[in-house]
Amino acid sequence: MIKDKRRFSRVPFRVNAEMMVNGILYNAGEITNLGVGGCLLPVKADLKPGTVCRMKILLSGTSSEVSIKVNGTIIRCDPKAIAVKFTHIDPDSLFHLQNIVRYNSPEPDEFELEIRDHPSLM
Repeated sequence: MIKDKRRFSRVPFRVNAEMMVNGILYNAGEITNLGVGGCLLPVKADLKPGTVCRMKILLSGTSSEVSIKVNGTIIRCDPKAIAVKFTHIDPDSLFHLQNIVRYNSPEPDEFELEIRDHPSLM
């Protein structure tokens, strides 16, 4: 059996996300899976691995516009989706991201161990 290379849990998260690459804005109505270290976006684009991007995950249901802003690198691109590895995130965005994964995880205790074992995620 092939070992999963991911260091962090991933969860489905149904919110809008925007990804800016080379001045082009890509919109996704959902994030196929989201983790503290990256995400998979159902975006059709022909982008090369190693391409730098900026992302904004729009959190709805709040009285003010709250979003998670991250810098990332595209690690995989296929006809249906783009995988992004997060390379930099500010502390407030990291706090929101951790809470999203924690509260949507089927195994929150396992997620807490991941956070404890990797205190400096970004």
